Amino acid sequence: MTSVQTAPALVPQISGEVWRNVDGYREEFTHAQPFKHLMIDGFFEPSFAENLLAEFPSFNRNLATNEAGREGGKSVNTRIREISPAFQQLYETISSKPFLEFASRLSGIPNLLLDPKMYGGGTHDNLHGQELDPHVDFNYDEARQLHRRLNLIVYMNKEWKTEWGGAIEIHSNPRKPYENQIRAFDPLFNRAVMFETNEYSWHGFPKIDLPEDKRHLSRKSISIYLYTKDRPADEIAPLHGTFYVQRPLPKKFVAGYALTEEDAGDLARLLIRRDEWIELYQKMEIEKNRYIANLERGARAPVTGYGVQEGAGTGLYADGWAATRLRVPIRPLMPVSQIVLRGWCGAGAPRARVRMSVDGAAIAEIQTTGQEFEISAPFEKPQDNPFAVEVALDFESPWSVPGDARELGFVVQELRLCHPGVQGPGGWRRVVSALRRARG
Repeated sequence: MTSVQTAPALVPQISGEVWRNVDGYREEFTHAQPFKHLMIDGFFEPSFAENLLAEFPSFNRNLATNEAGREGGKSVNTRIREISPAFQQLYETISSKPFLEFASRLSGIPNLLLDPKMYGGGTHDNLHGQELDPHVDFNYDEARQLHRRLNLIVYMNKEWKTEWGGAIEIHSNPRKPYENQIRAFDPLFNRAVMFETNEYSWHGFPKIDLPEDKRHLSRKSISIYLYTKDRPADEIAPLHGTFYVQRPLPKKFVAGYALTEEDAGDLARLLIRRDEWIELYQKMEIEKNRYIANLERGARAPVTGYGVQEGAGTGLYADGWAATRLRVPIRPLMPVSQIVLRGWCGAGAPRARVRMSVDGAAIAEIQTTGQEFEISAPFEKPQDNPFAVEVALDFESPWSVPGDARELGFVVQELRLCHPGVQGPGGWRRVVSALRRARG
């Protein structure tokens, strides 16, 4: 990774105190556990922070739809340029080169970029009773082909007490609640919490519990998400959305404890929320598999020579990629004496063993030595009946295409069906006529 050494140009909206201590903050960020994170009080220049609070948008129920499609207690406004002059200035600031260079200096992550649409970011307004289960964020922006690298959250709450909840929590591993270590930071005015996003950057906040006379307040924050075009190879994982872990039972639930009416209500709500998440993930799996099935039904292998693909194959995608297991049904137009497959495994792919079979019988095997490969095999007797070509590819070490959640093996460049020769008068004309009839 390229180190970030040169001092960035000043950004007047950032506190001078933060500028003076940027190198110390980076040291703190780099060595934080269980993953890189940092808290900075007085992040924005004071008058700018006051303007942002004064112009912070009211809770908008039209912007409060949760992951399950229902209205919730969290309102998210990503279109911050349209909120007010102060927020327009904020957008111009965080999308500027000096600010991005400053964020790189602060985090040690070079070449940071802002998502212009601020997907998932912007202003966040959370009401009494709202909470956010521990989660790791989505890791890749498919539309712009960028890796998500850094979250910077600035809180806008002048009047806040620890006992009201809502503190952002950094978790070591919420999947193991009895071992999980938590660091918490109250969401106080002009306090920034920054952390690297990766496959173990678990974070969230417990339920907001405001006193009866304070429920006109809400937990206000500004979320800024930053990306890079590349990231270290050992940090790359298959594309995924946000993963949540439901909160465990409160520690008071032990053997011999007598449930109160309030406890029973809390248990019912926990189970309902857990069941809703299970239902949501099941729906996501169904939709994903339906999408894949539709792709496969419309996918055609690049078959050349004396045959055509007959019906749908398996393990083949419409963009040319194939899974590590591929099957293509073939109808010969003339007797086929040899099959030649050319493929490409993608940049950075490890060596792989490639096996080709016909109707389940192995006919050839090679070991790849680069990204491109070619495997071919003759038939002992030319085939003039329909058959299926099957390909199995096994990498020497785990590998996936960066930014793609599919289990991919290679791009099918050509599946060539060879004919032993054309005999007799008009042979080539017979071949051309057969090809035209088959391919329309």
